[in-house]
Amino acid sequence: MKGVEATATLNTSGSVDATCEATDLLTKGLVAKLEASTASNGGLLSKALATFDFKQELFTAKASYEVYKGDAHAALSTAALAGFTLGGSVDYSAQKGALTKYAAAGQFVQPEFTLCAKVSEAVGKPAGMTFAGSYFHKVSSEMQVGAELSKAMNKSDVALAFGCAYKLDKDTTVKSKVDSDGMLFGSYKAKISPMSTLTLATQIDTVKLAENNHKFGLELKIEP
Repeated sequence: MKGVEATATLNTSGSVDATCEATDLLTKGLVAKLEASTASNGGLLSKALATFDFKQELFTAKASYEVYKGDAHAALSTAALAGFTLGGSVDYSAQKGALTKYAAAGQFVQPEFTLCAKVSEAVGKPAGMTFAGSYFHKVSSEMQVGAELSKAMNKSDVALAFGCAYKLDKDTTVKSKVDSDGMLFGSYKAKISPMSTLTLATQIDTVKLAENNHKFGLELKIEP
C-alpha cells in the first residue's frame, strides 16, 4: 500500500518487534505509527504503542498512547506572528485516571536575542508548579551571553545561572557558567589540527573550595 511501511524483527530471545507506519494518513502531514513487541516467552504483547504526528508549516501536534501501561501523551506547538512560538503538552495515566504532567511554554526569537518562558508541573510531586525562564543574547559574532532562572511554587529558593561563550578565533572557543549554588563551570575547546579537537573542562564548587568536590576533564577527538 502506498505510504505504508511495515517491518518485523525476530530477536534471539524469541520476542518479535513489529512496526507499521502510514504517511499522509487521512490528510497530508499526518503520520501514524504502531509499534508492538511480543513477550519473550511467546505470550501476549509486552508493548503496544500508537503514535500520531501531524505537521504543517506553522503548526505541529503529536499524540501517543501506550496500551499496556495506559500512558497517554499529547503535545502541540504553533509559530505565531513576529517571532513568537507557543506550545504545550500533557501526560495522562489511564491507570490512575488523572493527569501526571503538564507544561506550557512560549518563545520570542529575534536576530540578536531569544527569550523563553515555561510553566510546568509533575502532578503530586512536592515541588508543585515550576516557573522557568531564559534569555540568550548574541552580543557579537564572537561573544554570546545567557541567563536562566527557575522557581518552584512550594520552595523558597530561586535557581539562577549565568553563562558566556567567547570565540577567541575561528578554531578556539571558551565557555563559562556560574549558578546560584556556587558551581562554576568552564571549558576550552580548540581545533589543534585538521583531524583533532582538544577540549578541557572543569567544575569548581566555589562554596566548598577546601573540599574535594571539584572535577576536571580532558577530551581529544580525532576524526579521519
